[in-house]
Formats: sequence, C-alpha cells, structure tokens
Amino acid sequence: MKPDTAVIYVRVSSKEQEREGFSIPAQKKFLNEYAAKLDLNVAKVFEESESAKVAGRTQFKAMLKYLSEHPGVRHILVEKTDRLYRNMKDYSLLDPADWPDLSIHLAKENEVLSKASKSHQKLTHGLKVLLAKNYIDNLSEEVQKGMTQKASQGLWPSCAPIGYVNNRERHTIEPDPPQAHLVQKAFEMAATGQYSLAKLKRSLFDQGLRSARSKTELSKSQMSRILSNPIYHGNFEWNGKYYEGKHTPLISKELFNRVQIQLGLAKKPRLAERSFAFTNIMSCSQCGYAITAQEKRKPSGRKYTYYHCTGGGKAHCRRKVYIREEKFEAWFTDALAQIQIPEHIAQWTQDALIETQQNEQAHHEKQRKLMEGRYRTIQQKINRTYEDKLEGRIDLDFWKTQNNRLNKELNDLEAQMTSLASEPEPYVEKGLRFVNLAKQAPVLFKSMTKDEKREMVSLVLSNLQIENGSLRYDFRKPFSLFLGVTTLEKWRGRRDSNPRPSA
Repeated sequence: MKPDTAVIYVRVSSKEQEREGFSIPAQKKFLNEYAAKLDLNVAKVFEESESAKVAGRTQFKAMLKYLSEHPGVRHILVEKTDRLYRNMKDYSLLDPADWPDLSIHLAKENEVLSKASKSHQKLTHGLKVLLAKNYIDNLSEEVQKGMTQKASQGLWPSCAPIGYVNNRERHTIEPDPPQAHLVQKAFEMAATGQYSLAKLKRSLFDQGLRSARSKTELSKSQMSRILSNPIYHGNFEWNGKYYEGKHTPLISKELFNRVQIQLGLAKKPRLAERSFAFTNIMSCSQCGYAITAQEKRKPSGRKYTYYHCTGGGKAHCRRKVYIREEKFEAWFTDALAQIQIPEHIAQWTQDALIETQQNEQAHHEKQRKLMEGRYRTIQQKINRTYEDKLEGRIDLDFWKTQNNRLNKELNDLEAQMTSLASEPEPYVEKGLRFVNLAKQAPVLFKSMTKDEKREMVSLVLSNLQIENGSLRYDFRKPFSLFLGVTTLEKWRGRRDSNPRPSA
C-alpha cells in the first residue's frame, strides 16, 4: 500500500442526525475534497452514528484494527478533534505519539498531528480533547439543571410513568385512562394483602394493564416500582429529593402507605455515610482492592482518618498498611506542584483555542437550526395524522400508534434542544482556566472541599495505587506535558524501570 494512503473517519453524535441525513454526507464530501487536494488515496471510510460520550465505539475500534493490520495507511482524515474522540479513553488509544508512522489530519482546524509534532501542538491538542469532554459533560449538566428546576416547580420533568401521559402545552403529566384506572385498582388490590406481585401483575394484565414501551405484561420488579412510587399520591422523588407535585394524584396517601406496609416496601431509615476526601480513586497494588477510609478516635478525643485497602475474604491482603489522610494531602500537593506551564505555551494555547471556539459556535448554530427544522416537521406530521383520523383516512389504532411514536420523537428532541439552548462557556475561557489550574494547582488544592480535592486529583492523576506504604500514579494528558523539564526527565527515568512514578 502506498505511503499516500488514508482513511476517513466521520461521525454523527445522535441517531436523530443520522435520520436527517445531514452530517455524514457533508463530512464525507468535505474530507474527500480535502484528500483530493493533498493527492491522498482514500482506502476506506469509517462511518459512526453512536454517541461519542461512550468510549469503545464500533467503527472507531474497527478503524484502529484496520490501521494495525495495514501499516501502509499513513493518514487519518477527520473534520476536527471532537469528531474523532471526545473522551480521554479514545484519546489514549489514538495518541499520535504511540503511532510513529501515522498522521492525523484535523481538516477544519488546519492541523496535522504526528509523533514529530512540536510539544505545544501536543499540549493544545490534549487540551482540546479535555475541553470536548467537558463540553459533553456540560450539556448533560444543563439538561439535569433544567429538569431539577422543573421538579422544584412541582412538575414531573421526564417521561410520564404508567397511568399518566405528558401534556406538552402545560408541561406536566395528566391521568391516562384506562391505564390510570388500572393503576388505582393495582393499589386497591395490593392493600388487601391477598395478592402476591406475580398474581397481581397477571390479574391486571388480563384487565389491560401493559408496560409503556413493549405493551407486554409487567414484570414483578416493574409492579413493585409502581406500588412504591409516591408520584401516584401526588408527590415524587427526583435526584434524591422529594417534591410536592402539581399533577392530579391517582390515589390517596393513606392508601399508598397501607400498600407499603402490606407488601413490606416501607423504606427503613439509613445511617448517613461519612464523606472522605480520597476514597473511590485508589487501589492496592498487592491485591487490587479499592482503598477505603475510616475514622479513629484517640484516647485524647482527637479524630484521625486512616486509609487502607479493602482486601478481605479469599483475596485477603497480606501487606495491608494504614496511612493517615495528612500524608495523602502532602503526596498530592507535591504531585500538583510538579506541573509547570511557560508563558509562551499559554499564549500558543490561547491562539489555538480561539479558532476552536469559532468552529464550535458555527457547529452549535447549525445544530440549533437542524433541530428547530426537525421539530417543525414532527409537529406538522402530528397535525396531519390527526386530520387524517378526523377525515377517516386512517383508523383509530393506527393514529394512536403514529401519534405515540411522533410524540416520543418530540420528547427526545425537546431534551436535546433544552441541552443545546444553554450556551456553553467560551472555549478560550475554559482553556485558560485549565492553564491557570495547572499553574495554581497546589495553592488551590489546600483550600478546596473534600469533593473538590477528589475531583482535582482524578482530573490530573491516574492509575493511583498504594504499594508498600507509598503512592504511585501517572499524570493524565495533557497535564503530563506540563511537567517542568527537570521533573519530566526524572519522571521519564523512573518510567524506564517502573511504569508508574512514585510520589
């Protein structure tokens, strides 16, 4: 295979885009024209239509396998960074430094990356991957924020449970006869104590109660969830908090409480869990079990937090050690102090991120217009099918099927539009915050809360392990590129004999 051979990778971020047929053809056309300009022969095109939030995408993995089996392929052509990978796991699998004969062309960013790229290019590229991941996380947070805001107003923020339907005009839920009547009957029958869950679900299935999606008989777990859901007496739980709903209740609270007692579903109070700064981020190198923490009280009355591995049972750890939390604080502070960023690197980063921000804004606007167009199309289809039903062109059952399908599409699209409606913070500001974080990490670390400290450590360090009373770790990319020259040389020297540096 000739050295000028390339593969093309294109991706849409949702099934909705795939159905619309906009993004994939546009990307392929653009990249084929790009290949022609560079006189590159395109050997294969990989098309992805799965969410990039989940690592291990089918076509992404297929492309990696193809590149391994065809060393003559020297180029990957992709529109931009967030089309290729939007999480750190994918980045680690296709880091240009690990593919010596491969060049990655980010065509719309006017960037070509390879093992020979300069350090500031690698730094900027790593930051873009981090920011792209942050962009996805931000969209998810905005959706959750909107749903929580809706819940605080007493409005159920998601798809209606069995017995209710979503009312789009009022943005709430309302009873769905005859399913609502059957849900009421389920509680009344359960309150008698004469029905097991298996017997209850079979009886209600014979009377017409069906699962919302598959329209089949409910499982015992589904039946149990209905009977333990407070939404049916007027309140509801969302993200661990209870709200007083504004929807119409199907049953009384007294009936709900009787059912909980009758079926043993009444929840017992749980003891509050202690919060520790560095749990759930480290493991024991000896047995592989997680590192946990516990609080000890000295005879003097002073309290201390100790960390140790949870290795027990058959995999009991023979080298279990107990380490004070203050020692971890010092270790992590020293690790963060190793990160250094020269001013000229910060300026290079800013220039590159400004261009990325402009590309993202254009993409954001394009997606908004596509979604608005799709929304109008679905609304028109809903209106047409309703008119067809009134005119007798379609029967009632077919109209219900079509109407339910279209309304579900509308629900999904509304969720996407809600997330898109919240403009993400500018790329430049986020990028500079990452740079400032690296510059001031040790100082900021000392004043952070426990949760913030755990989040910072997880952001900067990986592969955290305790071995013989010492902490071992790796720096995540791109923070590994921020290490000072002296520190970096020492770190590389340790990696030659030890794959993970010790603090």
